[in-house]
Amino acid sequence: MRVSQLTYALSLGGLISAAKDALDHPGDACAALAAAFPLDVAYPNTALYIQASNYWSDRQGEVHPRCFVTPRNTEAVSKVIKILTSRNALFTVKSGGHTAFAGSSSIANGVTIDLVYLNAITVSADRQTVSVGPGNRWINVSETLDPLKLAVVGGRVADVGVGGLLLGGGISYFSGLRGWACDNVRSFEVVLASGHIVNASPIANADLYWALRGGGGSNFGIVTRFDLASFEQGDMWSNYRIFPGALNTTLIPRFQSLTVDGLPNDPAAHSYLFLTYEPPRGGYIAVTSFYHATVPSPPESTPSVFAPFQSVPGAIDSLTLVANMSTQSRIPGIPYGSRQTWWDTTVSATSASLLLDIVPLFEASNKILFAAANGSSIVPFLIFHPIPVNVITAMQQNGGNTFGLKPSDGPLMLVQLATSWEDARLDALVEESSRQLIANIESMAKKRRLYNGFVYMNYAGSTQQVQRRYGKNNERKLKRIARKWDPQGKLARLWRGYFKL
Repeated sequence: MRVSQLTYALSLGGLISAAKDALDHPGDACAALAAAFPLDVAYPNTALYIQASNYWSDRQGEVHPRCFVTPRNTEAVSKVIKILTSRNALFTVKSGGHTAFAGSSSIANGVTIDLVYLNAITVSADRQTVSVGPGNRWINVSETLDPLKLAVVGGRVADVGVGGLLLGGGISYFSGLRGWACDNVRSFEVVLASGHIVNASPIANADLYWALRGGGGSNFGIVTRFDLASFEQGDMWSNYRIFPGALNTTLIPRFQSLTVDGLPNDPAAHSYLFLTYEPPRGGYIAVTSFYHATVPSPPESTPSVFAPFQSVPGAIDSLTLVANMSTQSRIPGIPYGSRQTWWDTTVSATSASLLLDIVPLFEASNKILFAAANGSSIVPFLIFHPIPVNVITAMQQNGGNTFGLKPSDGPLMLVQLATSWEDARLDALVEESSRQLIANIESMAKKRRLYNGFVYMNYAGSTQQVQRRYGKNNERKLKRIARKWDPQGKLARLWRGYFKL
């Protein structure tokens, strides 16, 4: 070995040793952060730490970082990143903390960067753009915009955080007209692994802009501001109808037809359908959720696109509501205080029989879960989210997003599993059951040549390889962009939790 090679090897060995030492001592990073931000670092058993540990899923809240740091502006985020990457310290980032699985925005024995104070909401003078900090939840955004008769393409559930939803895609009430939420970001303000602050838009740093629309942030940087396209919007119309689960054989074919024909012909309409098990209602129920961006006349009437469901007899309950976005967003969602998981896949929406045949697979899987729960609470959901052709077409704007979906792929149906339970001893079983059920659905779709395989990041299970499902070309492109903006791979190694390339 030459002297220069030996020197390099010794130097490299020293760097590796130092890195390992830093990774073994996350408390050093917390001490450095506390020196830089004495009022904004929280340690265990303090009020600030307990407050920051508030997560939607109990599985997340059970993961305890060495410390939380709560930067108050973009420059502070930059300084935090410099401190952490210089020490090769493991960290994660929390926006709203609404992900289901443990460790997605929480970390054991590392540092959690809580963006809660980056909560500004600013409307431009021309009312065309709303700048939103990632520390907001969607209820904060709608409560600001409702009095102005404005809206953005954002989350449907009040408690969901802004950052994760936008970076993972963002299904919205307005997606039929405008695509998913990520398709309506005008620009991102991003703190890179180096600590440098850049903006990404169709004009500036267009490659980074593309990557952040569905590719997640954990390979690219911490987004500290989203500039969102806004539009005039008054009250919305919604209707929820609950049916006995046995009526899924009537409802699902109509819902499949709605996805193929109805929604593309009325882009202001939005819908999803789910099945769940509710013993107080006698077992399985099927729930249709309908939304329309314009209010029909009279308001208690039903937009014609949803008329086929009005003739389905036997509804147990029904609610029609005309209200602003804030009120609408408070209705769906699962309360805090349970254990959660999500899994999903995507199939062609051209076959009602495929969707119908998923139901008995779901019910068979649930029998195993109910038996294991032995009386403790466990609530499974099977949710059908349409991705009609008009939505996929709207996704192509501004250079398209990362998903690799083309109008010729549609119409599609996103099939989501969501489970809520109490007993921690069921964790492994619920995860394995969900994984196996998704595998069975995909296998059945492949045999019928109805498989698409896109996995939506915001509903994905912890072990699903999300970006791989965007197609080989898009996965390669995302990796190239990550190497460009983080050439040392600091974020890939140090930012733990959410889905990585």
